[in-house]
Amino acid sequence: MAVISFHSLEDRLVKRFFVEHQGRLESLPEGGANWVGTLPEMKVLTRKPVMATDEECRENPRARSAKLRVAERKD
Repeated sequence: MAVISFHSLEDRLVKRFFVEHQGRLESLPEGGANWVGTLPEMKVLTRKPVMATDEECRENPRARSAKLRVAERKD
């Protein structure tokens, strides 16, 4: 899944969706780790959003606010 957002509120929704469906490990006080949430449904491929370069923004000013996030479905 590749999502391009043009507004910070849109990007926040996409980021939260990816985090919720990715799951995470949480450290336990007695040692080891515990899985929090459901089993992961997707793997996030872009830790931070991909944004337009300065050159790209000069050629296309509308690209300055675009953010791309990518995730892959796990089977």
